[in-house]
Amino acid sequence: MALRLNGQTSGYVELDVPAAAGSHTLTLPNSGGSSGQYLQTDGSGGLSWQTVTDTNTQLTARTAETLSASGAIFTNLPPGVRRITMTLWNVSMDNTSDFAVRIGDSGGIESSGYTTWNKRFGGSAFTTAGGTSQTGFLVGSNVAGTASYFGHVVLTNPQDNDWVCTSWITDQSDNFRWQIGKKGLSGELDRIQIDVWSTDNFDAGNVNIFYEV
Repeated sequence: MALRLNGQTSGYVELDVPAAAGSHTLTLPNSGGSSGQYLQTDGSGGLSWQTVTDTNTQLTARTAETLSASGAIFTNLPPGVRRITMTLWNVSMDNTSDFAVRIGDSGGIESSGYTTWNKRFGGSAFTTAGGTSQTGFLVGSNVAGTASYFGHVVLTNPQDNDWVCTSWITDQSDNFRWQIGKKGLSGELDRIQIDVWSTDNFDAGNVNIFYEV
């Protein structure tokens, strides 16, 4: 049997149920809600007004940083970041040292527990560096101080506080470097750093990050 509500002058609104509906009680909320809200059930017949959540990915850029001798750090990343792209522009070292990308949570940047492998292709050399229990993601490796890098470092969050890092950079000659690594944090990531691997300093370059929530 349908429930029909007649209009004041004409027309009606009718509520009906399927032939085998069983017995159900629906409890309406005690207000009319707000514009744009929808009616949600709790699975037990309780209805409430809810606001639609925007699930679209938002890409946000930070202000580019000029590298100091020790690099640069980006802090206060918002909760829920799932992907970070770091862009390197004309980055160089003052000697033949390496440089790394490191991540951290509210406890600070972490400098242990990384797994990272770096391959160098091109020229007369084909080299491999890195391993497990490293101090960061080894992004650039063993090129004279005249080299100037550009490229990308991409970090993605597959689950919990675990992160996978891949990078592709070139020293603007016939040398190309590819890196892949992983690192688990104890808390939610909220900072990322580009830093020297062990010794020497940066002497030029800019870096920026783009993150997706």
